[in-house]
Amino acid sequence: MENKLCFSVYGELYVVDLDRMLYFEADDHYTHVYYSSGTHFMIPFGLAKVEAALSDKGKAGDAFLRLGRKYIVNTRRVFHVNAVKQVAVLVDDHGTNYTLHLPKPVLRMLMENISGKLDTMVTQR
Repeated sequence: MENKLCFSVYGELYVVDLDRMLYFEADDHYTHVYYSSGTHFMIPFGLAKVEAALSDKGKAGDAFLRLGRKYIVNTRRVFHVNAVKQVAVLVDDHGTNYTLHLPKPVLRMLMENISGKLDTMVTQR
């Protein structure tokens, strides 16, 4: 289970396939899990527990980035970031866009993270 996270609570097991992940969204003491296939479900764990589990995965969790208090995103699924409009847009396997509204400093951090992983970046001023 290289690219999977397992969460166990009260005789239940939740298996999250990281290869299919789009993003995680906090909802009080729960986390909504959004897959690139369009599937969405909720696990009874807070976002901090998900973040800790991802950090324990090492290289498998490297594509995921915590964005503020509400989101952990798969940076491989981000295709547009606009700090002025304060949005990040992710795309699923069906071409559906998911727009996340975030503060400018958080989006700038996301932009730096993604551009730091790329070999080539073209800029225009």
